[in-house]
Amino acid sequence: MGKIAAICVLVVLFIITGAATATIFTIELPGLVGELEPYPNNPTAAFDFGTSFLSIEQVRIQLNGIFIPREVSSMTTVESLKLTPEIELYMDPGIGYCSVFLYPLESPFDVEGTFALRHDATWDFLLDGTGEVAAYLGWPVSPAGEDVIINPGYVEIYQAFLLVDGIIPEPSSILLLFLGIVGVRVNKRRS
Repeated sequence: MGKIAAICVLVVLFIITGAATATIFTIELPGLVGELEPYPNNPTAAFDFGTSFLSIEQVRIQLNGIFIPREVSSMTTVESLKLTPEIELYMDPGIGYCSVFLYPLESPFDVEGTFALRHDATWDFLLDGTGEVAAYLGWPVSPAGEDVIINPGYVEIYQAFLLVDGIIPEPSSILLLFLGIVGVRVNKRRS
């Protein structure tokens, strides 16, 4: 009868405390901060959450900064066209990749984008809590011609954050489960 009571108490405590904790984990990406230049000069930022995940529901990025539009003007017609930048961010796990595309932007910008998985990939490559994000800057195609003057634009990122909606193991619950199993084993040996 004592064994059944011990197991019932263990199960109730395990259910109450939960086996894992679901939350949003945020980490700063200082490698993406600064002036963003067009490809192939794309910055990358490695990250390590310091924990592993049981599962990942969603991965997002937050960027804030400023930009000056690229201005294209014609000497003959005196028309001017202002182009806003396109920022694309990638994580490449080797089995597929995920990306987020931020456009159009307004300056100053404070935007959030959700990474989308491609090629039947899963978030399994991020379960160890480490990875790398690369940022690519693009400008829409501007008109070409001899009478066109292009004033280059400018993009600067002030802050970049990676957010992961995930579940991590809860150490106290795992310890509680382990102690319960040890207690049942010790009780069994005494009988």
